[in-house]
Amino acid sequence: MKYIPLALGGAALGLSVAAVLVVPGSGATASMQSATVVDRPHQVANKYLEQKPRWFECGDAELRTYCAKITVPRDWANQYAGNDLQIAVSKVAPAKGKPSRVVFGNPGGPGGAGLGMAPYLASQAPLAKDHLAVGFDPRGTGGSSNASCDGAPGYTMDARDRAPATRDLIAEASEMAQTYCDQQSRGLLPYITTAQTVQDMDLIRRLLGFDKMDYVGYSGGTWLGAYYQTYFPEHVGRFVLDSNTDFTKTWLDTFVSQPQAFERRFREDFAPWAAKYDDQLQLGSSPGAVIRLYERLRRTLKEEPATEEFLDGAVNVRYDENTLDLMVTGDMYSKLDFHSLAADLLFLHDLSTAQAKGGPRAAQRKVDALSKARQQQLVERAGRSPVGLRMLGEDDAEDATFTAITCNDTPWPQGREYGEQLAARLGPHFPLVGWTMSENPCFYWDRPNLTMPTPTGKGLPTTLMVQSVHDPATSYSLAASAHSRYAGSRLLTVTREGDHGIYGGVNRCADRIINTFLTTGVAPAKDVSCAGEGIPAPSAEEPGFDEDTGTPLRKIAGFTKAVSGYLP
Repeated sequence: MKYIPLALGGAALGLSVAAVLVVPGSGATASMQSATVVDRPHQVANKYLEQKPRWFECGDAELRTYCAKITVPRDWANQYAGNDLQIAVSKVAPAKGKPSRVVFGNPGGPGGAGLGMAPYLASQAPLAKDHLAVGFDPRGTGGSSNASCDGAPGYTMDARDRAPATRDLIAEASEMAQTYCDQQSRGLLPYITTAQTVQDMDLIRRLLGFDKMDYVGYSGGTWLGAYYQTYFPEHVGRFVLDSNTDFTKTWLDTFVSQPQAFERRFREDFAPWAAKYDDQLQLGSSPGAVIRLYERLRRTLKEEPATEEFLDGAVNVRYDENTLDLMVTGDMYSKLDFHSLAADLLFLHDLSTAQAKGGPRAAQRKVDALSKARQQQLVERAGRSPVGLRMLGEDDAEDATFTAITCNDTPWPQGREYGEQLAARLGPHFPLVGWTMSENPCFYWDRPNLTMPTPTGKGLPTTLMVQSVHDPATSYSLAASAHSRYAGSRLLTVTREGDHGIYGGVNRCADRIINTFLTTGVAPAKDVSCAGEGIPAPSAEEPGFDEDTGTPLRKIAGFTKAVSGYLP
């Protein structure tokens, strides 16, 4: 897979996703070394419990955010081995009075930097009254001790190209990844796991002096939250899991659902919306016409990529089929990005047409005619990761942590054949993402000796799960599956909606239910639903890229940038 950060049965497009989870005759076997069962938390050494975090103001005064770094063992099973790690933590207290509860947050990824979760949660008025809001950068990422895979070969080839030479390059890049990650991470890689991270979280809770933890986790943060509940059930308060992985199964089960979910979002949400406003967007007057324009543009950029100078030559951007695919998949996460995607598709269509007719100079003139603000936006959008958590050119800690967690936590079938057969089955039906299923280091990963207990929800307070029906990154089927296996959970379904990340967005119905649960502990008596807000019409103005008014995950990323610059 193109390793897309966290992203219904396949009948809608004629293929059952469940049918591809086991490939007959593949010969694949899970990388299950003599596994050590890590089924309970370790007793914490006094040196960690007795530390006194030094809190300092981080961010502008109006954010009221304080940060610190705490020390944790590299390996919770061997706390006296040395090589301790640093975990960056943020907190925001109520404006008046002492907090009576604490709420932790995680933006997902997995591997997303989370310092911005504290000011983000504190910006939710009901929570701000009596909760201490806490964010943290998980081990491996952000301001915490970093992992890295710097230098590892990327997937620059076209996954749709099924030529043996291309498949060889994909397999070689996937197989080589762990070598680079091990070297650059200096021995840290085996300890970047959910089992280690939940113990870091609980140490933070203890140092803050709270017996119970409330929690809001998005996307990959639902996996983290469910495992915290499993390891520390006695300290579980009110947990909200928003845009869910299937944390009762494996990471493979979550990722294999992405091709159909992204395709559905593109074909059933974006394409009809773009066609409805064809007079303005000029992408096609029917959903089919919009999809055909994308496919033609993709073929053109594959045959003749366009490399253009932006901002008076300060930045070069290469547009090829992979750039296009990443732009499209990245904008499926939020309906608020649909207008930006439509504008980018029209720009690329005009750019490739100019290049075909007049050569590279004609294409460059198209760029030069744009305003500097629009050029800056195109540079940012071409370089951002799908969920907007980092820009290309920044350190790769989030990507490395993502890879380590997803490859380390749960078993993967080993070998080239399994991933290639998945791609061959999914690609023809779900071409936007399906062909990339073989682009994954986990099929070649040497896992640590780790078996984590399966989350069941038994003996826990109510867990509130939140899910939109057309979520592209974490399919609704994942939430439904986890909900059916997670005792005492309630599922809040947002219908006619496909956004990835709901709480704190634009859906007042969902926010009201979630805030009631977080502030009073009163959960819905049964599963409930809220209607989606619909996809807004494109504005008459040029679309923007605003972290202040965007999706919850983009707002969190904006807060994280605002406070991270103050870390030592």
